[in-house]
Amino acid sequence: MRLYDLILKSNEISISLDELHLSTHNQKQLEQLLDEFNYFEALKLYDLPIANKILLHGHTGCGKTATAKAIAKELNKEIIILNLGNFVSSKLGETAKNITDIFKKAAREQAVLFLDEFDYIGKIRDYDSKDSGEMKRIVNTTIQLIDYLSNETLLIAATNYVEIIDTALLRRFQLRLQYDLPNKEALDRYYEDLLSKYPKKYQKLTRVYNISYAEAKDIVIHSIKKYIIAAEKLKAIEITQYLFSYGTLQLKNVQQETYGRVLTGSKDSLKNYTLDSLKITDTEVLTKSKQEFHPIAIKTNNNDDFIEGVIFEITEQELLDTDTYEVDDYERVLETFASGKKAWVYVAKNN
Repeated sequence: MRLYDLILKSNEISISLDELHLSTHNQKQLEQLLDEFNYFEALKLYDLPIANKILLHGHTGCGKTATAKAIAKELNKEIIILNLGNFVSSKLGETAKNITDIFKKAAREQAVLFLDEFDYIGKIRDYDSKDSGEMKRIVNTTIQLIDYLSNETLLIAATNYVEIIDTALLRRFQLRLQYDLPNKEALDRYYEDLLSKYPKKYQKLTRVYNISYAEAKDIVIHSIKKYIIAAEKLKAIEITQYLFSYGTLQLKNVQQETYGRVLTGSKDSLKNYTLDSLKITDTEVLTKSKQEFHPIAIKTNNNDDFIEGVIFEITEQELLDTDTYEVDDYERVLETFASGKKAWVYVAKNN
């Protein structure tokens, strides 16, 4: 197995530390950590080491992985992510070598090395299987690699079960931050932040407490998706009208400003009509269309005359919105088109 196949990749966009809902203590500790890396050279003059080995522990779903990614983003470093639970069990005989190679890669690239499920190392120190010799080598190798980690490389380990990790491993981390379940106030702030990204009509939901941030995010996403799907289903039910456009209503920006969405339709043609030009003076229509002259359909009753356009599917309310958009020189009539479909069309008013 290639080294790069063992490194986990994430498609999630990293957020900044300011966007994480950290406790005051953790926020201050991480700010100090970032300052130490940013002022590394100044500290080096006095032979002062920086805290480059961090253990994040506590309840699952409370931001440990997000913190590691945010730190890498703040320091403008690449992040290498390993899930030790899967990694160690993948090919036991090669694990010690692979861990060494990955530490070397992190050091070479001065990256952030994130070891998730770090408690797996603690568990295997029991040496309770036939592969205890290999497991002992894995632990000893990991301890040595941590001890000789260069200052330019940042090691972040995460675990949900810090109590089972051997003290020999724990004492190697200069910084240990605990992640607890957020209280009601913290969760309310988190809910507000998540919901603020969506329209007001989608923001109503039953808030659940005594859960992790990850669980709260799942609740919000599930609720928002239900609202959006319900709205789309309602649109499908409400689309009962057809509108033929031969002019500015074919423009996507006009549709967006008039209906709040882009319409779908099909090409068609209207016989016994020809086009003329109408000068528009209505400022609202001019602002939307950005065209001073609009086409206007005039009935000729001549079979050789026809107008090309598009028949759009719209709702009853959107048809009323179109009435508002069109100036008084037009009137809405129901006509039959070349396809045989009946649709509304705005034509020159028959005075």
